[in-house]
Amino acid sequence: MGSCFGEEMHRRILAKGHASFANPFGVIFHPKALHNNCALIAHAADRSVFESALRTTDFYEHQGIFHSLQHANRFQNTQPAQLLEEIYSIAQQAYINIKQAQLIGITLGTAWIYEHLPTQQFVGNCHKLPQQEFRKTLSLHAQIKNDVAGLLNALRQINDHAHLVITVSPVRHLRDGAQENLASKSTLISALGELLMEQQAKVHYFPAYEIIREELNDWQFFEADKMHPTQEAIEVVFDRFYRAFFSTNDSTFSAVL
Repeated sequence: MGSCFGEEMHRRILAKGHASFANPFGVIFHPKALHNNCALIAHAADRSVFESALRTTDFYEHQGIFHSLQHANRFQNTQPAQLLEEIYSIAQQAYINIKQAQLIGITLGTAWIYEHLPTQQFVGNCHKLPQQEFRKTLSLHAQIKNDVAGLLNALRQINDHAHLVITVSPVRHLRDGAQENLASKSTLISALGELLMEQQAKVHYFPAYEIIREELNDWQFFEADKMHPTQEAIEVVFDRFYRAFFSTNDSTFSAVL
């Protein structure tokens, strides 16, 4: 779960013949929204608890369309009750998938977060709403650490046996600016490093960002947009990931990424 880079890992795990499920609520880049979504999934075991955590009044209405801003852009509907039902159904399936998983992967994309001013909520996706409705800020080290800790706790409520693997996406968010992208990735890596020293067993950091940015360290491993790693670079990362967590081709791991 998390950024689009995790979906690259997901597709390759499927190709290896393992069960894998990716991003039930779409691509989410910031750990705060991931925490909110995983907490919502944890509530899906009980409909009444879920409906106390998410109500139709939590959706934002714009030009006759209701938006669930914690989730990807596709989570919008003219009927708020239908939108709530869709989210609940997906959360139920995600709950089952996470509960059965042996490995859960979290891929963080950015420390930049957007606050929706009309509703005063930090969002997972801006849903192509008017730009002036949002304020963009860089989350502090302590905020990232708290968000990830909450995310891990939410996952542990569902499944306390799976291995949790956290990584930082090597995709460069140059639309934020080069300096801003570096500040973002550095904040994520620093906060994760401190947090993981405090975590118990079965919580791992996988250096996807470091493999591409520090080991490969060449523009030939990026696409023409200078943001996305090439398929060759992704294969290098996946090979390292697979050998680290899937000891043999006969591994029985079921992954949620």
